[in-house]
Amino acid sequence: MCGIAGYVGRFDPALLAQMGRAQGHRGPDASGEWHDARAGLSHVRLSILDLTSAGAQPMADAAGKLILTFNGEIYNYRALRAQLERQGVVFRGHSDTEVLANLLSRFGKDCLPWLNGIFAFAAWYPEERRMLVVRDAAGVKPLYWAKTADGYGFASEIKALCRLPGVDLSLDPLAVSSYLTLLYAPGELTPAKGIRKILPGTWVEWREGQEPVRGSFAPAHYSEEVQPFKTADALEACRHYLGQAVKRQLVSDVPVGGFLSGGVDSSSVAHYAVEGLGDPSRYPCFTIGASSLKGLGKEGFAEDFPYAQYVSEQMRTPLHVSTMDQAELDDLDLMVWQLDEPTPDVAAFAARAICREARAQGVKVLLSGAGGDDLFSGYRRHVALGSEKYWAWAPRPLRSLLRRSAAHAQVAGPLARRLSKLFRYADAPAPERLASYFLWISQESLSPALSPAFRASQPASRPVDVLLRSLDGLPEGVSRLNQMLHLDRSFFLADHNLNYTDKMAMAHGVEVRLPFLDPDLVAFSERLPDTLKQHGSEGKYILRRAMRGVLPDRVLDRPKAGFGLPLRSLIHGAYGRKLTELARSGRLDATGVFDGQGVLRLLEADRRGQIDAAYPLLGILCLESWVRQFAGR
Repeated sequence: MCGIAGYVGRFDPALLAQMGRAQGHRGPDASGEWHDARAGLSHVRLSILDLTSAGAQPMADAAGKLILTFNGEIYNYRALRAQLERQGVVFRGHSDTEVLANLLSRFGKDCLPWLNGIFAFAAWYPEERRMLVVRDAAGVKPLYWAKTADGYGFASEIKALCRLPGVDLSLDPLAVSSYLTLLYAPGELTPAKGIRKILPGTWVEWREGQEPVRGSFAPAHYSEEVQPFKTADALEACRHYLGQAVKRQLVSDVPVGGFLSGGVDSSSVAHYAVEGLGDPSRYPCFTIGASSLKGLGKEGFAEDFPYAQYVSEQMRTPLHVSTMDQAELDDLDLMVWQLDEPTPDVAAFAARAICREARAQGVKVLLSGAGGDDLFSGYRRHVALGSEKYWAWAPRPLRSLLRRSAAHAQVAGPLARRLSKLFRYADAPAPERLASYFLWISQESLSPALSPAFRASQPASRPVDVLLRSLDGLPEGVSRLNQMLHLDRSFFLADHNLNYTDKMAMAHGVEVRLPFLDPDLVAFSERLPDTLKQHGSEGKYILRRAMRGVLPDRVLDRPKAGFGLPLRSLIHGAYGRKLTELARSGRLDATGVFDGQGVLRLLEADRRGQIDAAYPLLGILCLESWVRQFAGR
């Protein structure tokens, strides 16, 4: 787990050290650079496997064909190493980096589907003058790239790419709209026009003087047929694949711990981790203290802390409790700087606090339960989608009446907010309606808070169009639930949850691993029928049934919880005051994006319960911060 950067073209090699320092928090243990006349590579190291200098990077393969800079972990590296040794490769160390370098040297891109892990890496082939950059199938590890007049650059974080001269940091209007309506920029988009993301499961090759060539190595979502599982077989398979995934991801030369919310996902991971390690004391767990969560009930969620405490006691694992104070929550500038993107989600604070505490306790690796909802159907929007069978058959005039009623309903409480969101696009075509469940505000409601000039600059395409195009690529016959799960994994997970988790963890030199995204477990989830995922209003049905008798009923039957903080209380308090100050001082108008008075009217409508705009309002704060810190306005 590290930070990587580099370039192909006519750049000053001194930029490599600058790029490394910009993301030095990702690799506090060591750093290195390599360059020739045409390319350069930078690496900052967080030592997890082979802590000796034999694991230092950038690293050459045994035959001297390539130079590699690698961020991540290859969980099956030992089996791959054994295959290479049988073919005569002699290793000088014990790192997964050395295994990857020799695989790429011998097999090129053909080896990519063999890798079980989380990774972003770049390999320069000097004789071919070719740079290969790759990102893992789930999108766990971030990777950005930019084109300038001097060539191409890439980095784990945007702030490192900003060190390259000539990068276009002007705002991308579609990305800005996406952060305000979806909470993230989907697909390749970033806030800056000149910076793009490498998509999950893809590779890009750059050769001198040529346009980049792209390709995919990851299996397409839901390409296998759904299987008519017997329930008993599905339960056994679920336990097998999850247990196998956790044990695969325990490989480490440093201590491993875990997030623990006391929900079914993190508790299941903890169970199999303790089983794999053979000693509960070797699996320290980390959670957020109750004192940090005052007001969470207004968000419609139960507190995690009592459940995390209960699970820890039952499993006899150590439990470390992280807390936050108001000063930390007020420092949105630091959050945005660490995230690289104006991601409006205070859950990032919770992730950072847990990772900070883990590092303070000497734990460099944490297992997370993230991804369980995205595989097995655990979000409230999945329940809402299932409710369509009761009303989506109605004639469009009746559905239009539902939409108009939702638009004028008060949204002061959790239930009212969910009902309003359920029917907000009731008369839209089925694909539009499905994508709309990911929206936090309509463009019409947001528009008055935007400056006239920015509204005029917006393209004809909408944030949801990226999602809709992705749906078009699914095989024919994929169910509505699996279509939504595809969008969850492709965008909400990869562009939002995994992004803030990686950035906040790496801000404190901690690696986060995600057993639920193990490829065998993912493939199993895709073969399951819908009824074993969403059973009426019960989400993650198969996982809960599989863990019945393994985990306490109190954990399996607990209310749904969110990994976050009481945002609406903050919007009606400190964040609302901050917005008012920025609007009255003219700083919102100075971004070129917002109309300060329009923002104040949106804030007031939210306070009155006329609209639920808490996340978009936080997005306005985050975008103002990003523009000021990254674009220099």
